[in-house]
Amino acid sequence: MVSVREYIAHLPVEQREKIAGLARMVPVSMRYGPDFRRTGRDIVKAHAVPSWGREEQARRLGHLLALASDTDYYSTADGYQALKHAARDPHQILRELPILTRQALSENTSRMLTVDADEVELVTSSGTSGDPIVFHLNKARGAGEWAYVHHVWNNRTGYQLNDWRVFLRGAADLPGDADYYVQSLTGEITLRTRALSPEKLVEHWDLIKQHHIRYIHGYPSAMDYLARLLEEHLPTDPWRTQIRGLLTVSEELTRAQATVLNRVFPNAQVANFYGLSERTVFAGMDSNWVFHPEPLYGITEVLREDGSPAQPGQRGRIITTGLRLTGQPFLRYDTGDSAEVVGTDRWGGPTFKDITARRGREGLVRADGSLLATTALNLHGSEFTTVNRFRFRQDQPGQAVLMVEPSASADDQQLQLFLEAMQRRTGDGVRLSLRSVTRLEVPANGKTRLIDQNIAGVTGTWA
Repeated sequence: MVSVREYIAHLPVEQREKIAGLARMVPVSMRYGPDFRRTGRDIVKAHAVPSWGREEQARRLGHLLALASDTDYYSTADGYQALKHAARDPHQILRELPILTRQALSENTSRMLTVDADEVELVTSSGTSGDPIVFHLNKARGAGEWAYVHHVWNNRTGYQLNDWRVFLRGAADLPGDADYYVQSLTGEITLRTRALSPEKLVEHWDLIKQHHIRYIHGYPSAMDYLARLLEEHLPTDPWRTQIRGLLTVSEELTRAQATVLNRVFPNAQVANFYGLSERTVFAGMDSNWVFHPEPLYGITEVLREDGSPAQPGQRGRIITTGLRLTGQPFLRYDTGDSAEVVGTDRWGGPTFKDITARRGREGLVRADGSLLATTALNLHGSEFTTVNRFRFRQDQPGQAVLMVEPSASADDQQLQLFLEAMQRRTGDGVRLSLRSVTRLEVPANGKTRLIDQNIAGVTGTWA
């Protein structure tokens, strides 16, 4: 039996709701299908019995390496000779393989397939880098993926599969280009992030209250904006205290955002995880902002420049080997991200924190051509309450426009103080000018960027 939820979720929106009521009568364990149940059991067992988790990880890695050794690419490319020695420890074999770059992945994706082409689909993604890559993923993957998501959500917030949530989403296929759509099958209200505004706040928040929604799912930047609107326009609304979980996805969650969310939703826990479109790593974040990779999802390494494992307190690039989807093996794939190692988990892998993008990192270009990273631009004081949203626009080195969407109570003096606070953070290298706008629009995909960077070739480094 396939996943009923997965099947219906891929139908056109209008068709989904015609059978959603009947589908929700199906018991949860049956609705999500055997792959979801099996994956969920394995996750629980790996955490309960770490020794089994290590053994199962090694078994799956050995199977993956055997599959890869028969592909056109891995059987002929330089550096993969170790794959021919299947009798050896699979972890040792993996450590002897070269790092798979994004370029090599895109150029050779069809040569890496272990299955017929009709069992996979071609995927393109730019991730955090803005540099598109091409790869293949198994078509049948959604139900198992949901098992990992639910594991993190449930452990951190108590979320159950039948609980309703509001999904703050950017690009969404909604009937009639509506602001939101109620989906009974998935138990969610899909709300376009671009529809969030002071003018529509009461309408959207009443919708959440009417459905007794206690979980908010979506981009951290959208949650942050919603929280600021609530704090300013509905400061005494009691339903804020009924929110139990903030299910963040797709964007980096900053500590500044977490401060706002904790203040506005005091009884909510944040469930955050690190994952990739390539499906090679899934790592839940704990209350100390440390990420813990799931051992049966993939193998994660954090390597220094010389290729050796980074030790606690050291930064390194994140290298991953996916174990769950085997239609196209990703062996020691360079994610383009880096992190600081914290320690070692129960399965022998690294735990880490402070993930940053190695390519295409956001930053302002100083007059001397150096890059000012966005971490220097975070505000934690009272100045931040002056605006609902802000963004930088840069067209030439050494200068930038600070565009702000002021809060309703902000006056010119407060905005000037906000500008001065930002100017202190950018220093003499970037001179700022202020531009106040009624509404600071977000992109169609709903993901906000702190910097609208128009200087060609601006990239950061992970060091």
